[in-house]
Amino acid sequence: MSFVAYCFICEKKVTVHTLLPAASLLSALSNDDNIEVMHTSEKSDHRWRLNREEKVNLLNHIRKSL
Repeated sequence: MSFVAYCFICEKKVTVHTLLPAASLLSALSNDDNIEVMHTSEKSDHRWRLNREEKVNLLNHIRKSL
């Protein structure tokens, strides 16, 4: 799944991709587990774990797409 999040490495909002399949992603969100995302840049891939606010944004994005 992809959505917009802030990349602290690029210091801007980018389209990121979750590294979990959909079923595991929903389970991780409901259990407040770590969720890793990534996006590609010209020099390298940037990967990080979402903070609490970003998890809420992701959950809202999923709900809107249903």
